Amino acid sequence: MPDGEGQRTIAKCICCGTAYAAEKWPDGTIQPIGTRDGCQCGTTEFRVVEQSADTVRESVSE
Repeated sequence: MPDGEGQRTIAKCICCGTAYAAEKWPDGTIQPIGTRDGCQCGTTEFRVVEQSADTVRESVSE
């Protein structure tokens, strides 16, 4: 990622576990996309969801 740009990721609230599309910034800050106030439970701390080799992606056919 170029300097000053966030990397898109999936993050979970550390309190209630709600997952959000998020951006991880070079300074380590994780910000959910579409919300400035943090999680619906009131927490503003998030953890990036780690992807594992056995993660299965589902495809949707139209």
